[in-house]
Amino acid sequence: AVYQKSLVLAASARAKKSTGEITNLMSVDAQRLQEITNYLHAIWYALFQIIISSYLLYLQLGVAFLAGVIVMLLIIPTTAAISKYMQTLQRALMAVKDERVKVVYEVLSGIKVIKLQAWENSFTNRVMQFRSHELNRLRTYIYARAGSSMVFNGVPSLVTVTSFFAYIYMGNSLDVGTALTSLALFNILRFPLFMLPAVINTLVEAQVSFSRLEEFFTMDEREPVTAGPLKETAILLQHADFEWDAAQDTDAVENTEVGPILHNVNLKLTDGSLVAVVGAVGSGKSTLLSGILGDARCAKGQVHRFGSVAYVSQQPFIQNATLRDNITFGLAFDHARYQTAIRVSSLLEDLKILPGGDLTEIGDKGVNLSGGQRTRVAIARAVYQDADIYLLDDPLAAVDAHVGSDIFKQCIKTALNGKLVVLVTNGLNFLKDCDSVVVLEQGRIVEQGAYQSLVDKSDGVLAKMMESVQEAPDKEEEDTDVPRDNDQEEDEREDDARQRTESNRSDVDTDKVANAALISDEDRSTGDVPWGMYKVWIDACGGVGVGLAVGLLYLVTSCVNLSASLWLSIWGERNSATSSQYYYLYMYIGLNGVGIGLLFVQTLALFLAGLRGSSTMFNQLLTQVLRAPMSFFDTTPLGRIVNRMGKDVYAIDETIPANWGMLLGATFSFITTIGMVVYATPWFTVLLPPLAGFYYVSQRYYIRTSRELKRLDSISRSPVVALMTETLEGIPTIRAFSAEPQFTTRNHHLLDQNQRAYFLSVSTNSWLSLRLELAGAVVTASAALFAVLNHDTMQAGVAFAGLAGVALSCTLNVTQNLNWTVQLISTIQTQMVSVERIHAYTTMQVEADLDSDPIKTLELEHAKWPSKGKLTFKNVNLRYRAGLPRVLRQLTFTINAHEKIGIVGRTGAGKSSLVVALMRLVELDGGVITLDDVDISTIGLHDLRDKVSIIPQDPVLFSGTIRSNLDPFDRCGDDAIWTAIKRANLHQAVTALDDKVDERGQNFSVGERQLICIARALLKKSQVILMDEATASIDANTDRLIQESIRDSFKDCTCLTIAHRINTILDSDRILVMDKGSAAEFDTPNQLLKNPNGIFTNLVEHWRDEKNSP
Repeated sequence: AVYQKSLVLAASARAKKSTGEITNLMSVDAQRLQEITNYLHAIWYALFQIIISSYLLYLQLGVAFLAGVIVMLLIIPTTAAISKYMQTLQRALMAVKDERVKVVYEVLSGIKVIKLQAWENSFTNRVMQFRSHELNRLRTYIYARAGSSMVFNGVPSLVTVTSFFAYIYMGNSLDVGTALTSLALFNILRFPLFMLPAVINTLVEAQVSFSRLEEFFTMDEREPVTAGPLKETAILLQHADFEWDAAQDTDAVENTEVGPILHNVNLKLTDGSLVAVVGAVGSGKSTLLSGILGDARCAKGQVHRFGSVAYVSQQPFIQNATLRDNITFGLAFDHARYQTAIRVSSLLEDLKILPGGDLTEIGDKGVNLSGGQRTRVAIARAVYQDADIYLLDDPLAAVDAHVGSDIFKQCIKTALNGKLVVLVTNGLNFLKDCDSVVVLEQGRIVEQGAYQSLVDKSDGVLAKMMESVQEAPDKEEEDTDVPRDNDQEEDEREDDARQRTESNRSDVDTDKVANAALISDEDRSTGDVPWGMYKVWIDACGGVGVGLAVGLLYLVTSCVNLSASLWLSIWGERNSATSSQYYYLYMYIGLNGVGIGLLFVQTLALFLAGLRGSSTMFNQLLTQVLRAPMSFFDTTPLGRIVNRMGKDVYAIDETIPANWGMLLGATFSFITTIGMVVYATPWFTVLLPPLAGFYYVSQRYYIRTSRELKRLDSISRSPVVALMTETLEGIPTIRAFSAEPQFTTRNHHLLDQNQRAYFLSVSTNSWLSLRLELAGAVVTASAALFAVLNHDTMQAGVAFAGLAGVALSCTLNVTQNLNWTVQLISTIQTQMVSVERIHAYTTMQVEADLDSDPIKTLELEHAKWPSKGKLTFKNVNLRYRAGLPRVLRQLTFTINAHEKIGIVGRTGAGKSSLVVALMRLVELDGGVITLDDVDISTIGLHDLRDKVSIIPQDPVLFSGTIRSNLDPFDRCGDDAIWTAIKRANLHQAVTALDDKVDERGQNFSVGERQLICIARALLKKSQVILMDEATASIDANTDRLIQESIRDSFKDCTCLTIAHRINTILDSDRILVMDKGSAAEFDTPNQLLKNPNGIFTNLVEHWRDEKNSP
């Protein structure tokens, strides 16, 4: 239900729930509702036991028992108040837990940027702040829980004492028969009254979860767009105002202002036309597409859409599946249509490189692909759908000019010919080939019509945009003019033909497929949870000493409770005068009072020790996960990690300490009861060996099965969480393709897989209960039999009668205690799997040290490293993981201090891998990289990454403020931050440094996010700057302004710029051309352009042809 609701949430509703919160609803709240079903029967049979026991007590004590009934009635308002208070605490605890899971999810989602920026410490502190709030709330809840346990568990003793007091006060004398029969009945009454607190606590927690789920299920749903079969007018917008109401979960939010993003939109798009949408950053281009899809709410006016839709988002949605499954997207495989899709999206060459071809797993969020490859997979997916309407959100920005030109010609103009294509683009060179152009400015359509008619307007917006681009400085173009001869053009045509015919990658070699798996199945331990895991948990809780102390408290409490029963038998045996009976009564009250006090202390001690343990283990888990190498995140689905940091942490926070408390109480109660029976009837020892054997065999058989079922449950739950997080990332695409049914079906399948283990676990519980009920009956009957047989051999019959009576009354609870103990042992063993799973992450391999050794640090500080920015690669080899092919091969080059280097190459040529090697996200497979003659492998990761600024390919923001995203360590003043914002041309989108940034920067467009990342680099002022497709999603005019600002700000720095827009790097000192992981060409632009057959020359010529063609 949570999954299905998430598919239909409105943007305003989605903004109120982060991905972490929705995941928590599914993994924690739904789990609590599932757990309450175990207690539903306990409610009625506990009440039934209370009623029957009360009636029998009335027969024993007469109207005196009514005093006990009155106490039970008076205690109801108290329990109700306690339950309400506990519910309030639980709700507050769950709220802060949601915040912690939210920030953990956000950190894990942006882990690559965090590592590149050397922000691990900052974000560790941020998570720990939320964790500290959570622990404070949990500590308060623990005190309240200990108090409520004392009250609830004190009720049976209070009822007993009150009833006996009234009985004596009415002039009755308490004899052995009455005392022990009443004691037996009170003991029977004790268990349901003992169970009720657990039931009430579970009901309270379930009520909180139910309220949270109810709130989620009643949130606003998306209003569907008026749709129908294809007509001549495929899209019709009439006086439409589009708004998000708040931040939204797609890549399409244009700004942070409240109110409409687009105003009074009137647009009529006919079937078969190619329509381009252009405008500056934040003008509303993506929101227009989202409005057509129905994601952005139409606050006024009308939206009509006729025909099926295919959508390519600005940041492509990639499933954790094979490349083929990502393209077919749930449709049946059609070989011819599939080949067309991969050909026109320029994926043929990429399939040759991937180890398993199109059966290669491409990982969570497409981590196994470059940004351009992810975009082309999304394009292929859209083409394969064979839809009527295609909405393309700037897909050509993520690929180089040559590939972009091929996709535009072969895909958009040819393969999609006859379809309605709405193309959002910042590439103005494509406009001349479009049927019409829509120009957006500040949320309004200011121009629309044929390209030539708009350009011919001297004061038109589009005309000015074209003029600003044509006026951009291009000194290299002036200096060089390389003719294209016919032979070169013929060679290129042959290359294109070879690309089209050379590969049918659907027929992939099976040996390659074997190596194509990226995501491995989650490890599942078998057999008993190692004793070492218990030691890990106990050590985290404070050590063996603390464990023994807590155990001793539980033992003393059980002994005191037993002493109260023995004292009652002594009282009944003496049968003294009324005055003496008050002495026994007061002693009985005192023993019960001490027992209740010890109950509070033992509960508090256990939970506080557990709190210490969970705090320690979470700290270790968080530190180790953030220090894990990128290969771990590449091969581990995000949902799997979130599951361990969510559900498994919840287990060590609350359920494991709670169950240990119940186990210790039930175990010591069982031991003291058996000890009493053996003391009273020594012949009972004859029965102990077979009883112990039966008990051991049953519990071992049960535990072995239930433990594995728990492991299966935990492992099968991770894919459910992973699918949820994946779906929340790609909801716009899923909705656009009308793929909700297939994703819902997949979710049902995964839930069924998970529920199989749970159902079998419930069945094994029933199996165990039946056998232990039988064992308990044998214990009770045998104790009675041996007491009768042993009576003639004992002296002092009255004393024996009292002792035997206490023993027999205690054995009535043996069945319940026995059943409870075995189930708790099994439950704890299965829950200790959570400790095992967390411990597995706390002991995994981590990256190199963050900081250099002290001597090296002093050397670097003394040399003010890096002072120049000279960079050398010597025979560098890199592979992302063992068994995968090298992505960099014998890469060798030297970059001089302050040199500006442009890096180009086809998608997948190794451009971004060069950045990975330099920032040590993956350690080298061979070779050396030096920065100012210092081998970067000999210094700490933070010493390296903190000295190099990077503007990454994927702009990642974190919830918080503009200030926290630019300067998380608060190192810079406001003036410096504002200067960086203005230089990044971001001042129009930012009104204050404390402006809110939503989860993943959803309240900013992708282009605005890139500008924020540029401002971040400007603020850092490093000697070496890396720009990886830094302006890919920015319009040409803004790009020109940014390039000017970068040239001015970084003129004394060494700059490496990876770019698809050739004009942004033509003024570089030298150009590095990457091809298949090696430096194919490296020289000044002029020298490279003198080679008519060079790769760089080819790229420049393609760019010139597109720019200059009429």
